[in-house]
Amino acid sequence: MYAVGGGGTVWHFNGVTWKNLPFPTSHRLLTVTCGGDGFVYITDICGSLWKGRNSTWQRISLRSQSLPFADAAWYMGTLWCANDYGMLILEGNELVAIHQSRNHRAPADIAMVSHRIDVAPDGRKMLVCGAHGAAIHDGTCWKMLFSDDDFSD
Repeated sequence: MYAVGGGGTVWHFNGVTWKNLPFPTSHRLLTVTCGGDGFVYITDICGSLWKGRNSTWQRISLRSQSLPFADAAWYMGTLWCANDYGMLILEGNELVAIHQSRNHRAPADIAMVSHRIDVAPDGRKMLVCGAHGAAIHDGTCWKMLFSDDDFSD
């Protein structure tokens, strides 16, 4: 288990004790996700995406963005990151918008509501939501649960 925080602080829990790990930036760290590929992914307040584990880390992406990522999750063998501007997916070492993804493309109406992420405990479904609606992905297809269009006069 990993935990992150201010000043580039990274902690690792091995099941018995917590250990503070060295990390290559002093920026505030916001999200941490353990990937199914054996790596840990961390985002910082400046838009960087870091990949590594233990004391070995590398920045794999630096995005110029005014809002940092609020959520990150591992789903369907890849990393998904979201903020109030939308959701991006890691393809290779590049974060791309989900409506432009080569492997996990989402329709535009789904992309519009994808600002927060939650994955079911069994890893089979992912819920995305935002101020304008919510949608679910079952590993094969997307389904809009509701949108603010459903409530317009």
